[in-house]
Amino acid sequence: MSKLKVLIVEDDLLISESLKDILRILNHQVVGVADNADTAIDICNKDLPDLALLDIQISGDIDGVELAEIIRDQFDIPFIFTTAYADNETVLRARDKGPFGYLVKPYGVKEVNAAIQIAKASFDRLKTAEKAAINMSKIVDNSLFLKVDSKLIKVKIEDILFVEAKGDYALFKTKTKGYIVHTTIKHAEDRLSSFNFQKVHRSYIVNISKIVDIEESNLLIEDKVIPISRANKETLINRLNLL
Repeated sequence: MSKLKVLIVEDDLLISESLKDILRILNHQVVGVADNADTAIDICNKDLPDLALLDIQISGDIDGVELAEIIRDQFDIPFIFTTAYADNETVLRARDKGPFGYLVKPYGVKEVNAAIQIAKASFDRLKTAEKAAINMSKIVDNSLFLKVDSKLIKVKIEDILFVEAKGDYALFKTKTKGYIVHTTIKHAEDRLSSFNFQKVHRSYIVNISKIVDIEESNLLIEDKVIPISRANKETLINRLNLL
C-alpha cells in the first residue's frame, strides 16, 4: 500500500503515541493528533488526510461519532473508529455513520495495518462506483452529449460507427457526420464500454453492430478500414456472434 496521510483523534496521550509509532512502522505519515473535534477539523482544513483514526470518547462537546459525520460530509475521507467501548449501543450508533473499520482497544501493528488496508480499499471501490454512476447519469436515453466547440450536441449512441483518437481530441463518427471532441480515447472507452462498443486498436473504438466484415488484422465499417491490434483481437472475436 502507498504511504497515507493519517489523522489521529485520541484523548489518551499514551494511546496516541502508540498509534503514531505503529503508523510510522507501517510507513504512513501522521499529519496531526487531536484530542477534540475542533482541533481535528482544523487539521483537516490545513492538511487534508487520506484517512482518520477516530476514538469515540474524546474531549469536548462533540464525541467521535458526531465528528465522524462532520468528516464524512465536509472532507469525504474514510475513517476508522478506535475505541475500548464495544457495547452494542455504541457499535450501532457508530455503524450508522458509515465507518470503514472498527478497531477495539487494545490493538497492535497487525490489527491497525489490516484495518487501514481494508478501509482504503473499500473507500476506493466506493469512489469508483460513485464516479461510474455519475458518468452513467450523463448518458440520457441512450444518447451522449458531445461538447463540440462551445455547443453540446446530442448524438444517439447507436448511431456512432466508431471513435478515432486524434491526439488530444477524438473523432466520433456517425453515418452522416463526424464530431471532434476534446477528450481521450480512454475516456471515450469508459463512457461507451457498457454499450455495444469495443476497443480494437490504441486509436479506435468501434460499434460492434456496425462491423461489415473482418479480415485478419482489419475490419470494415461502412467504407472505413480500421486496424485491429493483436492485443485486442481475441477480445473482439469473443464478443461476436460466431457460427
